[in-house]
Amino acid sequence: MTMQLALSKPEVDLILELLESEQKELLIEIRHTDNKIFRAGLKERLAVVESLVLRAQELTRAEAVGSREAQ
Repeated sequence: MTMQLALSKPEVDLILELLESEQKELLIEIRHTDNKIFRAGLKERLAVVESLVLRAQELTRAEAVGSREAQ
């Protein structure tokens, strides 16, 4: 299922900040986890977060390029 979400620049920036914070927390949690199954779940979550970070960064870059071209 694909969904679309309309966000303003400040909203995208906030989401990116939150995702990057979650990414750092997950890396720490993965390092400190002894349970193999739990660690695997954390790594899956980290992969999703990293994918979202990349997509949010692409949106930010595309918006910046679009703003420059409009001027």
